[in-house]
Amino acid sequence: MLKEEQVAELLSRCEIVTGQRLEQIRGNLSSSEARSAAIWELVVIDASTRIGLVEYEPHSDGSPDIRVTLPSGNMIWIEIAFLYPRFWKEERQSFEISQWLRQEADKRGLDGFKISCRFNGAASRSGFIRKLPQLHQRNEFLKSSIVKVFFNQIVASQAERASFTHPEYTLEVIYTPQSTGGGGGGLVQEAPKDYKEHALYRIVKDKARQHDVPGVRLLCIGTDQSNALSATVAPGGVNASEALYHAYKQTTSIGGVITVSIESRVQGFTGINRDARAKIYYNDRAKALPAEADKVALSKLNFNLWKYHHPLNQYDTPPSGLYRKLGGRLSVSMSNNGGKLTIPTTVLLEILAGRTTLSELYDLSAEPLLSGDYRIKSCSFQEGNPEGGDSPTVTLDFDFDFDAVFNRVKRPKLTGSEEE
Repeated sequence: MLKEEQVAELLSRCEIVTGQRLEQIRGNLSSSEARSAAIWELVVIDASTRIGLVEYEPHSDGSPDIRVTLPSGNMIWIEIAFLYPRFWKEERQSFEISQWLRQEADKRGLDGFKISCRFNGAASRSGFIRKLPQLHQRNEFLKSSIVKVFFNQIVASQAERASFTHPEYTLEVIYTPQSTGGGGGGLVQEAPKDYKEHALYRIVKDKARQHDVPGVRLLCIGTDQSNALSATVAPGGVNASEALYHAYKQTTSIGGVITVSIESRVQGFTGINRDARAKIYYNDRAKALPAEADKVALSKLNFNLWKYHHPLNQYDTPPSGLYRKLGGRLSVSMSNNGGKLTIPTTVLLEILAGRTTLSELYDLSAEPLLSGDYRIKSCSFQEGNPEGGDSPTVTLDFDFDFDAVFNRVKRPKLTGSEEE
């Protein structure tokens, strides 16, 4: 999703364009379980302001989230929803169990990253459902006889592979002497073979009953975590278009669904970027559909105005520091008698606080300027770009310290300019 500074800027903009303080969204932003959904609501509001005039919940007695007046003068309603993984609690349990086993290995002087878990599941209409110990059962799980025997076997012979399949839980644990990175996996939990179990079918059926408003009504459903919008499904599984086909057969109140999947992609030399892929499915049976000109306007909804980052889980508030803040590039340039160093303010603050160092985050291109042979001549501040995911920056101008008298040093040779 977005970093904290981006969300603060986005919230401010949305409150300005809607003319009201968005109290419910503010409250949801402080809740781990609702945070991503609240951010997504802001993203949709902001995107909608680029194609028309936006009103937020205009009916005090209940209405879809926003009403948008398009350039044609026609109004449409948009209900906003965010898809979390249906079985996110089991995913959390899976992660924690892997951590328990690695921590137990470390206590016994073993390499925890040689232990991996495979999470199986009981077949159901919605996928393969895992059965795992609850979070409060950590000690009970680790003290069980099957886990004790597993670790005793490894301690006795660390060069041999060991494994066990738990008799009560859908869990297989493997110790591989040659492994260096842990790993693991398992059967996909959310892989419905029945359209009634698909997330889109369920959410359309649910939202269709919530409001009764005149005119065109759309749903805008986004996710950066659920695989329900993925084009790839398990053999015999139900994809998004099939789920919506069946949902549309049972409702005329929803004119269409906009699905937005925020995914990671490898893009050339820039590395891994996250961007949104949107698709609109109209319901030909709906009692109200957008005019052709309005469909053109809706096709211009841009959900990539903000740079996306890692997904936010539903059970933790991200810690302070760079995990929550915007970063950016370090820029270094050298001249005959000095140079410039431009650094993101968030990074500078972390360095001043002693939580990180320049060498941990960047290469050594700034090393000559920080050698002690230069002094700071001046500094300046530059505004950041929250949409693009860039922090404000501070630029330090350096001069070679010709006044040094204790130990005269030769001016370093100019090696050119470089950026990181």
